[in-house]
Amino acid sequence: MRDQLESFLLVLAVGSAVAIGAKRVGVPYNVALVLVGLVLVLLTPPTRMNPDIILVLFLPILVFEGALFADADSLREAARPILALSVPGVALSLLGTAAVATWALDLPFAAALLLGSILAITDTVSVLLAFRSVRVPHRLKAIMEGESLFNDGTALVLVSLTTSVLASGVFDPAQTARALIIAIFGGLVLGAAFGALGAAVLRHTPDHLTAILASLVLVFSASLVSEYVHASPVIAVVVAGVAVGHAARRALEPSRVLALQGFWETAGFGLNVLIFLLVGMQIRASALIEEADSIALALIALHAGRAIAVYGCFAVLRALSREVVPIRWQHVMVFGNIKGALSMAAVLALPQGLPHRDRFITIVFGVTFVTLLTQALPFRRILKGLGVATIAAHPELDAAKAVLVGARRAQAELDELLASGLISRKDHAERRASFQREIIRAESALRGPVGELARDALADVAIVNAQKSAVLDAARRGLIAEETALARVNELDRALVRLGSHDGESS
Repeated sequence: MRDQLESFLLVLAVGSAVAIGAKRVGVPYNVALVLVGLVLVLLTPPTRMNPDIILVLFLPILVFEGALFADADSLREAARPILALSVPGVALSLLGTAAVATWALDLPFAAALLLGSILAITDTVSVLLAFRSVRVPHRLKAIMEGESLFNDGTALVLVSLTTSVLASGVFDPAQTARALIIAIFGGLVLGAAFGALGAAVLRHTPDHLTAILASLVLVFSASLVSEYVHASPVIAVVVAGVAVGHAARRALEPSRVLALQGFWETAGFGLNVLIFLLVGMQIRASALIEEADSIALALIALHAGRAIAVYGCFAVLRALSREVVPIRWQHVMVFGNIKGALSMAAVLALPQGLPHRDRFITIVFGVTFVTLLTQALPFRRILKGLGVATIAAHPELDAAKAVLVGARRAQAELDELLASGLISRKDHAERRASFQREIIRAESALRGPVGELARDALADVAIVNAQKSAVLDAARRGLIAEETALARVNELDRALVRLGSHDGESS
């Protein structure tokens, strides 16, 4: 135990130093970590670790951290594209990748399916880091974030099933289908139940410490109970995380929400550091060289599978529901097929002695290394090149808006503290006056000519969206034909595009 603890602390220390350096030079920290992982491959002998640590401890924390930050309302609005990519999309991606892997890598089909399942898992870290530095349509961000969350759940279910098939050498279609249904729907039901329970408990926690402790118990309870009944722990934790995050933002005061998110962000970051470096410690340098051709072919396979999934699913979705996802957004989703910590956690969690396990670890590390360098690093430039992202045209206006939003929220918090008797009237008046001065300065900046133009553009977008809502509501109530409503919505969508917004809402 002491030796393992010392190893973990050393890895965390190295990873923290690397992440600090990466932040200072403006490189995504996961890119820097995978580079250090490569150094560990070359300099350290391979070590063994217990896969159950990854399965029981790491995976629930990683997926809950991503789900907690998700916007439930945005996910609900983008439900159809997310569902298309998370269920048939994952299946198409898996089969496409497995078909190429079987032919190119000389793997048994069961092993190729397992590799395809692992490579179907996406990495939101790199994508969301790029989204934070440029403006992208809110709906595109919601689709990619939601697809990654639920894609990961579906893909990890398939990893578990294909692992069982590969280990046993027996494939029973009826039993596999039954296990798949139980895993997915059981995970959804248990996740919803634990999410509702967790939300209720959070509302009654007296402070941020008990809120964090309750969320920790919730995560592992949902995971372990799901595992016990053969439901998907990952899907359960994702659904519970989205529900808890939504309830926390609505019911808790901002300080407790920030404390809760800060704890889970720190936990997720720490595990990302550990996983990137631990994978590097599992691989022989000679194996990485020997598998170079296999890594290149796996890259071709996963991108072919992803392209089939994205373009195929959205073509079918458009034909069935007339919901249009812009082709440039689809290009972003294909190029954003970046591998990361979850894929490597999944491959590390494979049981010892599983056929081809060491080869899988090497290939997944190589694929992650290449995608992070060749896709994550230039991802922001790709977003701009495709015309789906822009840097703020007027940074001074954005700064004024940030000051205005923060100062108004601070005033509201002061009013609540005064009403609760936690601060004196004198203290309240002095602090409120200081924030009012910030508000006046910010509003003066926003009242300039540039600010007036920006407000006009926002008003135009809001008015067009209001028209869309009214037309769709009239169609739902049977006041106008659905064909007529869809035709009018398409016209309004074109108006949004002309206004520079690709974020039209859909029914």
